[in-house]
Amino acid sequence: MALPASTLHSLTPKFQIIKLCKHQTSQLQSCSLWDVRYKNSRKCSVKVTMAQMGDPDKVKLQLSIVRGRLWEAVPDSAKDFPWKKAEKIMLEKSLVLGQKALKWSLIVLFIFSSLSDAIFSISRNQELMIPFGLLVGCLMTDFLRETLQELFRGSEGKVLQREFLGLGCFFVLVKFMSTFFALQARVFLLHVANGGLMQVFWLWRSLVEENDKGKAINAED
Repeated sequence: MALPASTLHSLTPKFQIIKLCKHQTSQLQSCSLWDVRYKNSRKCSVKVTMAQMGDPDKVKLQLSIVRGRLWEAVPDSAKDFPWKKAEKIMLEKSLVLGQKALKWSLIVLFIFSSLSDAIFSISRNQELMIPFGLLVGCLMTDFLRETLQELFRGSEGKVLQREFLGLGCFFVLVKFMSTFFALQARVFLLHVANGGLMQVFWLWRSLVEENDKGKAINAED
């Protein structure tokens, strides 16, 4: 039975749509299959790589080979150079430089702090407390030092440096605690701390000079 031409004309777009849908479906299926194959191959390659790298003996062997080749490429002059001795000297020089930088930074900080305390005392009409507080601080440092020497007899070198460090921390604490007192007591404690720190710096300097002289004499002998 033959269909009219109008009916065939109306059915043609539907067939085209069905064909297009089938074509897209086949494309999606092929793309999904390709993605699955790509993922599986990628997983397999990752597993193979991890299996190769997972063997610690092989990794150590490769590292030793690379290390040996690098050592062979190094010139003989660099091999004979005393690297450990140079490292030790470098560390000692860096330590001495750091100690000097710390010492001078503390001295500069102490000078500026003392000047600010003196200006504060003069602005509050408490300038008479400046020499009195400095004197008391110096005497207190000598008294505490003698007391510590009696407690720790025969102490030399690093022990004395620790004593001076403890005295310095004590006077810094006094300086901070002075903010909780009234004006007159605050000014007095500020200059007591300044006098104590000044005496600690002076005694520390004398100790360093004595140690340097002793080292020079031992080197000459």
